[in-house]
Amino acid sequence: MKIIDVGVVHGGQLTVGKVVKAHGIKGELKVYPFSGRPDDFCDYRLLTLIEPGQGLTKSFEVEQCRPLGNLVLLQLAGLSGRSAAEGLRGWEVRIVLELLPPSGAGIFYWHDLAGLPVLSDTGQTLGRITSLLTTPAHDILVITGAGGEYLIPAIAECVAGLASDGKALIVTPPPGLLEMNAGGVS
Repeated sequence: MKIIDVGVVHGGQLTVGKVVKAHGIKGELKVYPFSGRPDDFCDYRLLTLIEPGQGLTKSFEVEQCRPLGNLVLLQLAGLSGRSAAEGLRGWEVRIVLELLPPSGAGIFYWHDLAGLPVLSDTGQTLGRITSLLTTPAHDILVITGAGGEYLIPAIAECVAGLASDGKALIVTPPPGLLEMNAGGVS
């Protein structure tokens, strides 16, 4: 199972990063991806850049994308030269929601999961997804409800998927995990 935390939703667009600075003399951009996962960023083929405070927008096709540490290097169509790239420093990077690869088959987007009700595979209502903890091994869903706070590993063995109506997440917690989590273990 994979949960992709891509950014903040604004209408039909998702803010996925911010231009840090120009890179090299050909007009490449260094971009900080809000997901913290530079490899995921390279799935986006069309980007809209928004100037902070001014609201100016420019759309670009991505010609080349490669991770560089915790950043992404982008070469955008129509953007050439360092000075043109420097003019975009600080701009927000957005994508149209419809351009995201489809969720499903074990891939979920955080903006779809946040606030979603959670049921156990036995039908017990656990609460709503309130946050996501990222660990080196796997993500952990934080579920807050009347019974307390539950920490459910976001792995295929523990997350069965969405309910048939798509309005709740079904989880299969390991034996004893709900009782341990509800007991206030921090």
